[in-house]
Amino acid sequence: MKQPLAPGDPVCVADRDAASADAKSGLFYPHYRGLTGTLTKIYPDGTAAVTVDPDSLPDEIRVRHRAGSAAQRQRWLDGLSDEARNRLSAAEKQFSLRYTILVAAADLNKGDAAADAPPRKSSSDLADAEARHLEEIARKQKPVK
Repeated sequence: MKQPLAPGDPVCVADRDAASADAKSGLFYPHYRGLTGTLTKIYPDGTAAVTVDPDSLPDEIRVRHRAGSAAQRQRWLDGLSDEARNRLSAAEKQFSLRYTILVAAADLNKGDAAADAPPRKSSSDLADAEARHLEEIARKQKPVK
């Protein structure tokens, strides 16, 4: 039996294939699979907000997220007066943006299930695998003499 989830619990999004109902609800996308984070809130309709751990994001999204955070931080600092900026502590100057997703609570596993999950493949790994697969298909389709 699944343990009940509570806000603040570490969670992992289930590693499953997306169904047609998921596209309609918008609560599950293939790139959510295996993401880890902290449960922020469970809503009465069975949906849950999860603040994703940036280290669990795929490489390309993690780089984009960090770049976006840095740009937002700099834009915010540039908008402050010199006096206000000088009053900020180093920690206050180093905020980062949260990456929060809304998923069905049923798609969450309690704890850090990422340790059991296989590592996520990058886009270049997937592209290389696809190229090898297409080459294999092309070799099999060549006429035999």
